[in-house]
This record gives sequence, structure tokens and C-alpha cells, in this order.
Amino acid sequence: RKNDKTVSILESYDGLTIIWEDYIPDIQKGWGRPKHYGSLEFFSEINVQEILNTRNDMVIEFLDFIADLSVSGTSGADETLRINIAKLSKTGLPFSIDISLSDNLVVKADGRVSGNQIVIWLNKNKNYLIDLESSQKSNTDSTNHLNFITSEFSEILGRSPFPKWRMTGTGKITWVNAAYVDAVGGSSSNSVIKQQNHLDNRVIDQGKKALETNKSFTNVRNIILYGNNKPTSITTYPVSGGVAGIALDATEVEILRRNLSTYKTAHQEILNKMDEAIVIFGPDQKISFYNSSFSTLCSLDNEWFKNSPTHGSWLDHMNEKNLIPAQSDYVSWKNSELALYKVWPEEMPDEIWSLPDGKILRLVRMRDLHGGVSLLFSDMTDSIKLKTELGKLINVQKATLDKLSEGIAVFGTDGRLRIHNASFATIWNFSEDDLENTPRFSDLINLCLPLYNNPDFWNSLRARATNPNPQIRHHDSGEIIRSDNRIFTWLSRPLPDGATLLAWEDVTSARKAQAALIERAEALEEADRMKSEFVGHVSYQLRTPLTTISGYSEFLQNSGAGEITDKQSEYIFAIQSASEDLSKTINDILDIAAIEANVLDLELSDIEIHKILEHSLDYVATKAEDTKISLSLKSHSKVGKIRGDEVKLKQVVYNLLTNALRFTKPGGVIELGGKKADGGGVIIWVKDNGVGIPTDLQPQVFSSFKSSRGGSGLGLALVQRFVERHGGWVELESEEEVGTCVSIYLPREAPEAQSHAELFNKTA
Repeated sequence: RKNDKTVSILESYDGLTIIWEDYIPDIQKGWGRPKHYGSLEFFSEINVQEILNTRNDMVIEFLDFIADLSVSGTSGADETLRINIAKLSKTGLPFSIDISLSDNLVVKADGRVSGNQIVIWLNKNKNYLIDLESSQKSNTDSTNHLNFITSEFSEILGRSPFPKWRMTGTGKITWVNAAYVDAVGGSSSNSVIKQQNHLDNRVIDQGKKALETNKSFTNVRNIILYGNNKPTSITTYPVSGGVAGIALDATEVEILRRNLSTYKTAHQEILNKMDEAIVIFGPDQKISFYNSSFSTLCSLDNEWFKNSPTHGSWLDHMNEKNLIPAQSDYVSWKNSELALYKVWPEEMPDEIWSLPDGKILRLVRMRDLHGGVSLLFSDMTDSIKLKTELGKLINVQKATLDKLSEGIAVFGTDGRLRIHNASFATIWNFSEDDLENTPRFSDLINLCLPLYNNPDFWNSLRARATNPNPQIRHHDSGEIIRSDNRIFTWLSRPLPDGATLLAWEDVTSARKAQAALIERAEALEEADRMKSEFVGHVSYQLRTPLTTISGYSEFLQNSGAGEITDKQSEYIFAIQSASEDLSKTINDILDIAAIEANVLDLELSDIEIHKILEHSLDYVATKAEDTKISLSLKSHSKVGKIRGDEVKLKQVVYNLLTNALRFTKPGGVIELGGKKADGGGVIIWVKDNGVGIPTDLQPQVFSSFKSSRGGSGLGLALVQRFVERHGGWVELESEEEVGTCVSIYLPREAPEAQSHAELFNKTA
């Protein structure tokens, strides 16, 4: 009975009461089977019975009709009935809203939770109806005009070339235009609505999202329109009664978007490969792009950038890491940096950051059209260091050039003076004004003509400095005599960068000294020639009396004038020994004179070196025995042969041995040796343990008529000349109180130019 009484009360309500018990369906998908109470006259009173189909489904159809219409109210946040019921079922939050019907009537809806039930009361808003009745007459004309505008607007939408539609909050299509029918391949708008031909299966969810957010929502995706699969921009937006939508062909937009994406990716790849550190902040001051050089410069990893840090947080990080210039007031400096997003100066010069670690960065700031700020950092540390070093080097080079006595000038390819030193200005009497502002070569020529008036010379020199032809810009040098009788040498050298170097040197004093030296050398040469002629002549004249002395001494020794006593024999032997020594000396003098006069020819033949060494050792053996000096031979028969003058080579070895005997004390040792030389030829040496030669006298031992140890000094001088005549050389090693070693090198073949031509041809 209690239930019957409750039902009677609900049925007597002049509005409509809807109750969901126990099972509450998903309102976004359907209304389920709620119970409803009240007078059905409610539908006729609000003039909606014509749009409802059957009595049994009238309540559900009415809910579909009003669920997505525009609302207003004290609670419910102006959200549709459908959304308010959904929130009520989930959160229990009550609502009270006014729903505007299409015929200017308003339905008041109140929702509450009662236990496990949801109760909705629907009734006419009486206050609104009273206001409506009182103003209906005065608004008749306005209403007619509004109806006309609505009809016009509906016709415009219907004729639009773009597919447009309208659907309820549950995704049920309620209206489409002709373009929509063509797009989905339908026969008519009624058939499309009846079959619920959606553009794709995502349109319903997109419409619900627009309703839930109460905002328009656009998505570009590929769908089939007019039988073709193409990129389409689908926009859904909330309207009174549900959701409206429009579809636009986005093929060109999508192509542009893809191209823009490709260009953006390529641009970012290029920026990532740059050495400069680049970061881009959007208008919201958040990092929208950075390259790898930037993360390296800031000592940051990719994790730090994931949360899109702001410009300010980046500055804080840089300050903590001492990666910004030292600031006395960091906060003020930071604020001035961030102020660039609001006020951008007319001029933004580059800035140099000198970091505490010694690194130097160049900062370039840029602002884009959207209000974002881009920063570009270039590491100038090495560049500035190199520039500083270059400046120092240039200063050192300039100071060095100014210290040179030679005049140096460098002219560029345009013929202008680029570099010069002080000597260049001094040599040609240039003033400081003459050399200012990189004067042209032709201007300097006019200033040089008073000292050297030779236009052809100057024009040729100018061509070397300005003509790019490599045949003209070649290395060249010469000598000139100026009008002041000073002598200068000059040289021209092309430089790798196309410039030309000119150098001038005053050689006046050097030329005078050279002339004096030449004159002196000629005089000495003439005196030496006269000396040689005199010595040769005297030596030749000595041969006649020497022959007489030798002949008579031999005659007396052989008792040609009768018997002689032992004492007389001893005297005669002394005369004979002196005659032999004198004869040898005379022959040596004549040989040296012949060599110096270049009239001594070699009589070439094949010579066994080992035999010559044995013969020479035997020849001096008697003298060695008399002085109790030991002789040794270190040679082998395989030393081989050479082609040379046998007589002269015997004389060479004999002179070396006799020289060693002369300066070796009794009981000493003399070693004679021979061996093959590397690369051909032979080496012969004579080594003794005699008194040795002082170091300061060693350079003179091979000079003619010089002897550091007594005697005429012709022995070693003749050795050197004979050996050199054969194309060889002589080497001396000596140490006082240790001994002396003289080595000679002889090639396998004596030079043809040093031999007698006829004899050489016969034996070749």
C-alpha cells in the first residue's frame, strides 16, 4: 500500500519523474529502461508530441531530444542534461538546469540521488513562460525575422560544398547536407540518417570529446570521401541538441604539413651537425629545440631536456655550473635576459661571454615572428687565441723586418704596398707620408726616378708585382748603380697568396772590398806563379853542377884517381848521400812546379797495389835497420789493381815512409797497409808511433815549402798533389807523443782529364 501511495503521488505530479533503480546504464551509450511517472499531458503542454513517435518510447525519445540541447542553470555549469546525468551517476552531484527547446520553451530539470536510485524531475519553467507570454506579442516581428534568418542559414548549410552533419551526444546522426550524402555515397539524406552512415568509426568518439570538453575538436586523418582515400580535416563542435561536424579536404594541407615536417627534420639535422651551439625558446620561454653542440656546451644530457625547461631554469643551471660571465647581481641580469620576450631592442649586437674557465663565447640573439628567442653560441677561444698569437707574430715579424739592413717591400695583386720595413724607406728616401694609405707601385716609381732614372726597369718590376701571368711573375734578381754611385742588388719573389716580395741590399762597400780582394788575389797568384817559375828555373839550373858533383864523387869512390883512405871514403860517401838528397829535392820541386803549372801528365797503367807496397817497404828497409825501427806490412794480394801512374804512386808511398822514419824514434814501429775501399778504389795508410804533430800545425803539413818538423816540407805536399791528380784524397790523424797516421784514397780509375791523352787512349 505504501508503494501504491507513492506511485499515486508521483503520478499526480504535473511534470515528469524519471527513476533509475539499481542498474545505472552508461548514459553516453543509452538510457536503459528507467521508470517514469507523471502526466503525459506534459508533452502536449510543451508542444513536442509531434516529434515523438510512440507512446511506449515517448520518454526515451524525449530524453534523446533534450539531452544535448543548450542549458543554463544555478548548478550544472551550463553543461547538457546528458553530461549532468552522467556526473550524477558517478559522483552523486545534484544539478538544476533550464533546457531551451527549439520552440522557445524552457524545461526545468532537477537531478538527485536517493539511495541507490537516480531521480530526474522534468517540468515547465513557469517563470519563463510568464515572461514569454508577456513579451510574445511585442516580439512577433522579431521572431518572424529570426525564423527567416534560420531558414536562410539552414539553406546555406545545405548547399555548402563541404560535408556537414549533426548528431546527438550518443553519436546518432540527425541531419546531413547534400555534400555529406555524396561523400559517403548515399542516395538521400533520409537514407543516410536511417542507415547512420558515419564518415568513419572515430567520428562518434570525437563528437563525445567535443561535448565533454565543450570545445571544438579537429583531427586530420585519412578517410574515404567520394570513393577516394584522402587526408581529411574533421572538426566537431558542441551545439544545442548535440554535436555538429564539418569535413574538409586536407590533401594540400597535409602535403604542406609533411613537406614542412621534412624540411624541419632536415633543418634540425643540419643544425645538429653545426659546431655552433643553438637553442630555440618558444614564446612561452620553454626550450623547443636544441642541437647536440648546445647540450655539450652546457654539460647537459637529454634527460634534462625532457620536461621542456624554461629559459630561466636554463640560466640557473648555467649559473650553477659557472658557464656564464661572472655577475655581481645575477637576479637583475637574469631578469634583463628574460625581459627580451616582452621588449626587443631595435638593435641587438653580438655579445662576448668570457667564462671563468677561460673559454670565450660569442653570443648571437635572434627573435622569431612568434615571439620566441633563439641563441647561437660560437666558441671563439681558439680563434681569439690564434688572433692574439697572430698579432704577436706580426709584431715580431715587423720588428724583425725593421732590424734588417735590406729593404723589404710586399705588393699585393692590386699593385699596392702591403708590407715594408724601415730600410726600404731609408734606401729610397721615402717619407712616412709617402708610404701611408698603401700607395700604388706607380706612385712610388715616380719618387724613385731621381735616384735611378730607368723607366724600362721600373715598368718591368711593376709588371712582376701586378701581372698574374706566371711567366712574368717569376723569380728574378739583378744589380743597379744609382745616380749617387751606390750599388744595390735586388730580387723579386712571387708569394703563394699572389703578392710579390721585393728586396734591396746596398752592396757598395762589399763591391769595393770585392774589387780589392780580386786585385790582391790576382797579385798573389802572379807572385806565386813567378815564385814557381823561379824555383823551377833555379832547380833546373842546379842539376848541372849537381851532376858534376855526383859524377866526380862516384869517380873518386871507385879509385879513379888512385887509392883513397878510409877517412876519404867516408867523406866521399857523405858527398854522394847529400847529392842524392839534393837530387830528390830538386825533382820534387820540379814535380810540384809542373803540377801547379798544370803541365804534369800521368802515365797510366794497371798497377798491383800489393806489389807497390812490398817494393816501397823493401826500399826503405835499410834505413829502418840503421835506426832500429820495425816495419810491418798489413796488406793482401787481393787488394787488387788500379789504373794510375806507377812511378808517381811509388813516390807517394816512399815519401810517406821516409817521412815516418824521419820522425819515429829508434825502437819505434811503422805500419804500412792497404785495403779495398767501400764503393770501389783502395785505401793505403802509413802509421807510426813517433813524436806526432801539434794540432795547430796540422793544417800546414801539406803546404809547399812548409815543414813543422824540419826539412823542406815537400814530401807530404807532393803526396797530396799526386793523390789529388789521381782523383783521390789524403787524410791526416796525429797526436803529440802518440804518433801519426796518413791515409790516402785512390779510385779504381784515374780521371782522364789528368792523364796524358795519347797514353790514355792506347791503354783504354
